[in-house]
Amino acid sequence: MPRGEEIPEAIRNQIVGMRRAGSTFVQIGKEFELNEDTVRKIWNRWQETGTCENASKSGRPTKLDKHDIRRLKTYMTDNKESRREPLSEIVVNCNLEVSTKTLKRTIDEHIGLGRRIARKKCFLTKKQKEARLKFAKEHVNWTIEDWKRVVFSDEMAMQTDSNQGRVWVWRYPEEEYHPDCIRQTVISGFQKVKIWGAMRYDKLSKLVVIPEEKGEGKMSAEKYRDLIMDGEFFDFWMESMEELGCVMMMEDGAPYHQGVATQRREQLEQDGWEGWGPGTWPSNSPDLNPIENLWYILKSQIRKRKHPPKTKEALIQALKEEWGKIPMEKVKKLIDSMPKRMKLVIAAKGGAIKY
Repeated sequence: MPRGEEIPEAIRNQIVGMRRAGSTFVQIGKEFELNEDTVRKIWNRWQETGTCENASKSGRPTKLDKHDIRRLKTYMTDNKESRREPLSEIVVNCNLEVSTKTLKRTIDEHIGLGRRIARKKCFLTKKQKEARLKFAKEHVNWTIEDWKRVVFSDEMAMQTDSNQGRVWVWRYPEEEYHPDCIRQTVISGFQKVKIWGAMRYDKLSKLVVIPEEKGEGKMSAEKYRDLIMDGEFFDFWMESMEELGCVMMMEDGAPYHQGVATQRREQLEQDGWEGWGPGTWPSNSPDLNPIENLWYILKSQIRKRKHPPKTKEALIQALKEEWGKIPMEKVKKLIDSMPKRMKLVIAAKGGAIKY
């Protein structure tokens, strides 16, 4: 939290709750990115006064009383629509006789909500949330050593229409991934270059470019089987088996991962293939697949190039070069995050998490 910024009452209450539950000042400070002395002062003030409310300030009093502020806070955090309203609409809908400038100052000083960009997250149905929660509970006790034996795979398309605008919402800092505060997205169909890759602890597969014929729609299961499953995915599986003894192969529920791809998977299972595929890996869950974070790193490195690729061939070459430059420490760190991801999914009751 930036130096000098007032700590919202909601966070003060959480600090007191964690301290009463036995957490140390150091642990609480790390959780909220606060100095240990600041945490101690909040705790001491609560012991002395029995409240976490902000201390009264000198200067001009607010034009809104405590009742107005409580009503305003309830309204602004009630649902997805109210979190997106501009100040002018809030004034009207709450029947407030103040200017937008006064309202903004009141929100800053007494409520602590900030106008922030809505994070983009996949829309999750009730059934999908239940599947995510079930998966997380089944694997929450897996250790890092268990996750080291998982091979995560995925496809990625480098898009040219990446600037899709921003959505602003009213939220507290800790509500970054609250269901009402995220911007739900769907997969874009506009593709420039499509690639496939896989990762496991301390190892990346070769990057496979998926050719697209003119007039061809989405990739077929036959193409996925022939190009990926019988190609680099098989080789990476064999290599991982030789090094680790046994591994879990992860694939999401994309349509082309089914059909004849399922038949090939069943054939490979006779030779020791194990994994999560369509039906076992939770659908619509890129935040559970660490390779999605690698795609973000890869795209970022492409955009940072002094001379960004302008042709399809140049983009393919750049993708392969940057894939080979990804530090193994970042790969390891992403695999190390899996136990935490499982816990966060359980805490979110199957909802979207920050990854």
